[in-house]
Amino acid sequence: MCLDAPLLDVYNQTMKTALPPLMTDELPLRIEPAELADADQLRLTTPREIQRLLLQLCEHHELVSLYVDDTDQFGLSMALAIDQGRLILDLPHGHFKDQILAVKQLYCTSALSHVKVQFTARTPRLVEWQGKPALAVTQPTEALRLQRRDFYRLIVPLAQPLSCYVPLGHGEDFEISLADISVGGIGIIGYVPGLRMDAGRQYHGIRIELPDTGTVMADVEMRSSFDITLKNGIHTIRTGAQFIHLSSANQTLIQRYITKVERERIAKSQRLD
Repeated sequence: MCLDAPLLDVYNQTMKTALPPLMTDELPLRIEPAELADADQLRLTTPREIQRLLLQLCEHHELVSLYVDDTDQFGLSMALAIDQGRLILDLPHGHFKDQILAVKQLYCTSALSHVKVQFTARTPRLVEWQGKPALAVTQPTEALRLQRRDFYRLIVPLAQPLSCYVPLGHGEDFEISLADISVGGIGIIGYVPGLRMDAGRQYHGIRIELPDTGTVMADVEMRSSFDITLKNGIHTIRTGAQFIHLSSANQTLIQRYITKVERERIAKSQRLD
């Protein structure tokens, strides 16, 4: 994947420090097998319920992950509108567009108010919407709302950046700007020249400085990497890393930091009100 000129300029200037231009919490969510439909999930089956759900996705311009069949291959799209029984989606970029148009159905995931949404979209086809190419799929006959049960993930405030330092040996550290953090792991948005981030790669003894809280020392394993589109339209990459046997002391530090940031955010919101 080619690096866009604005991003290339940024990283030419930052050298060993990888600072992404913008961060976003609009991330694709992995599809879940049908047998996960248990008490923590709500299945929608009536046309009115499903249409209301889809309209909410469109009104909030939510990102939608489109999976080909039940594989891990996906592209990112956005819900645009409901029109004559069809869901209109933004057409994904690149070669994935051809894969989408060659299949009979897509597995779609998105999120509303931190609740994961999943449905199957059939008969994907190329259409024109408001003068531009778009993707139309038949309105699904059922959908799942899945309560997420993983660790709470804090999106790092832009005004309070958070860095992770990866030891390179010889006393040198590689500084990475974090996009999000949880007790389970960290998220990185942006290209990091000189640092291997392929799935399964491990880094030991990384250091995360939590402002006014403490320092976390941990080992991580790279777990996932996928393309995303930032709110300014720039295409970049999001990488997720999982902590390896994180100690209870470090878990407490991260939880304390997340609580502090959330309290500050709520206090600021109340002052503005």
